[in-house]
Amino acid sequence: MKSDRVGIGRTGTLVLWIVALLACISAVGGELVAKNVNVRVLERTGDKLFDQTLNKPGALEGVPKLSSTTPMSITFDVETDNKEAAELDQAFVSLRNPTTGNEVGVVAKKTKRGSYRMDLTRKTFRTHFSGSPGTYNAALVLGSFSSGGVFYELGDIRIAGAGKKKRQEEQGASRYGPKPEIHHQFAEAQKTGSAVVSLAFTALVAAPLAGLVGAWIRLGVNGANLKKEAAGSVAFVGLVAAYVVLAGAYWMGVKLFPTLAYALVLAPPTYLAGQYALSRRIQGNIDSSRQQT
Repeated sequence: MKSDRVGIGRTGTLVLWIVALLACISAVGGELVAKNVNVRVLERTGDKLFDQTLNKPGALEGVPKLSSTTPMSITFDVETDNKEAAELDQAFVSLRNPTTGNEVGVVAKKTKRGSYRMDLTRKTFRTHFSGSPGTYNAALVLGSFSSGGVFYELGDIRIAGAGKKKRQEEQGASRYGPKPEIHHQFAEAQKTGSAVVSLAFTALVAAPLAGLVGAWIRLGVNGANLKKEAAGSVAFVGLVAAYVVLAGAYWMGVKLFPTLAYALVLAPPTYLAGQYALSRRIQGNIDSSRQQT
């Protein structure tokens, strides 16, 4: 048998039929004998909770209740009555719940000639036993077409349920059954202030700029002198205007740190343009005063 685990379901008599069939077709060789049957239960960390070697069928007792966190392993050797290691065509551990009739067979893998091992892993537990707790009758079902078959009873093993059967059924109904109607409620629009307040704030922000231009006019600023150094003056005024635009962008929603980064980028050319335009303006005044004298 090649698969790692087989679910036999509720056909408990199938095991007896298999053993009987193998016994009937046995033609040569002696009968099979199971020896060194060892049952071990481990913690998730690998520490042993239970370890017993059976010296006769049905001698298993005191096994702690199994769960998904306490895996169980069963190892055994198989010989013929001639004391020769037997090669089995079928070897699995049968776990049957006498109350529900549920029966599961877990395949035992060959470790070497005549030696086999069955591991009841967490995945096997969750697949077959998490929703079916109770006491199970454990037995070895061994068969060989050349040496017949044997049913070796181990004893009773208690298996704890995961307590999720009802939850899984509810989840299955919720997943595949009708879904509740979804009522979507859109978020209400946020209340904003009066437009008068916004306009008044805008006027207050623009007032200093208007005051600056008025002060220039009142002081008699002569814009014609800018023509004497057109390149530097235009660059300086343009960069100052860029600062004004950046301030407006910050007010409209640009974050503080991007605004500071843009301001740092504008700072060096603004300084150089202003310095160049001012020095050229001063040099022009000196030249004009020399010509007049």
